[in-house]
Order: sequence, then C-alpha cells, then structure tokens
Amino acid sequence: MNNMRRQTVLRASRAVAVALTAALACTAGCRSTEVAMPIDTPPTAAQWRAVASRRIVFGRQSVGRNILGGASALAAAAGVDLPVTETREGTVAPGIAHFAVGANGDPLGKVRDFASVMDAGVADHTDIALLKLCYIDFSGTADPAVVAAAYCDTLVSLQRRHPGALFAAVTAPLTTVQSGPKVLVKKLLGRAPDGLAENARREAFNTVLRERFGPAGRLFDVAAIEGGGVSSLNPALSSDGGHLNDAGARLVAERFIAFLAGLSVPGLDEKAP
Repeated sequence: MNNMRRQTVLRASRAVAVALTAALACTAGCRSTEVAMPIDTPPTAAQWRAVASRRIVFGRQSVGRNILGGASALAAAAGVDLPVTETREGTVAPGIAHFAVGANGDPLGKVRDFASVMDAGVADHTDIALLKLCYIDFSGTADPAVVAAAYCDTLVSLQRRHPGALFAAVTAPLTTVQSGPKVLVKKLLGRAPDGLAENARREAFNTVLRERFGPAGRLFDVAAIEGGGVSSLNPALSSDGGHLNDAGARLVAERFIAFLAGLSVPGLDEKAP
C-alpha cells in the first residue's frame, strides 16, 4: 500500500471511529434532524450557458436521477435547452450524459464500473466527469475507509490517464434518522436510532473526500446540502427518508448547476485546476 493510500485509509478509519462514537452516544435529546428549508438560488444565465456548453458525464444511481430530474425541471422553467441523456458509451454531446453505475450495495464495484466506462473511450469526449455513490452503499458491511481509498485513488488515476477531462468527486448522500417514541425506548436499551450509525459511516467516507478534493474546488457536497449543518437528511427534502422529493431535487440541482458552471476545465478555460 503506497503512502497516499495508507493515509487515506487512516483518515477514513479515524473518521469512522469519531463518527460512530458520536452516533452511539446520541440519544433522543440530540438536535433535531430537520432544519429550515434553504433559500432557493436559481442558476444565473451565465451558469446555464456554461453548463449547456460542456460535455458532462455523471455516474449515478437513484438519488443522482433525482438531481437530474431537478435540473431538467429548473431548465424547463428557465427556458434553457439543457440536454440530459442516458448513455454509457460513444461520443458525449454538450449537456449532461448519465448512466446507472454498478449495483447498489457494491460501492467498490461502482468505482470499477465508472473507471471502465471512462477508459473505454468516454473520457476522450468528456469535459467533466463525476461519480456519486449511494446512501445504500454504506448501509451494509462496506468499510468506509476502504471505499474512500479506492474512490480517491481511482479518480486521481483517471485524471492522470485522461488529462483532457476534469474528474470531480461527489459526497455520498444521507438519510433521515428515526424519531418519535421508539427512540425513547432505544435510549433505555442503550441503542442508537435507525439511520444514525449508517449516516456516521457515510460521513466518514465524505470526510475523506472533503479533505482530498475540497481544497481544489473539485467536490460537489451533496451531503452538506441535504443536511444543512446536520449529519442527516432534512426530512423536508425527502420523499421516503432517502430519496429527494421535488423540493429537495430542485435545491440540490440548483447547487449542482452552479458547481458545474464554476469548474475550470482543461481545454475550455484559460486556467486548468
């Protein structure tokens, strides 16, 4: 294991320990998981033009589809022509191309699938490429430290192999946390509410991504938008505790468009990141 990978694993392992300790210590008296609805910030005309002119590839699953649905709704309301096309091969046209990456519950398989699609020729026709894992990928036995190391190493390696494209990271989305009378019972039994420990593992993964890609401006932080300062999904933004409702999809899509527009892309912009 090289030094960079070892450091990534150690950071994620420490983050897991800290997050899980906090999660298991939390009881019904913890801060409410619901926060105020953030203020809408519709994309500007310049941001729409920037995104519509770029060839963007997005490896995603269902929450990613929620975000793209929100982007399409925003574009339609603004009278903007933003092509959103599902494909995992061939030439990528300006707009957003997306595909279902791997299988839910197998984050390492998703990372491998994304790299395979990029290396098969898609990266040669791409300006911006993003990979988003799902909240369900951290609901089982997956080790956030191992997943974070593989995710970071893969994006760095892809960037080296395909310098004409910009590879950006995306944090794993969160879920809501159980509330109500059952939480009081669990408190008496010394157990954490459903969703708390799982979100701790997601945030352990996200912490590594924030450290590795945040300083360079190459991180779209879905989790931070969903939580608004709390490490769980705001129920007001969700349809079922995990996926985004219309309001949530539009909110995250607004930030997504702004993020994509703000990236400096090799070959398109005067200065590469």
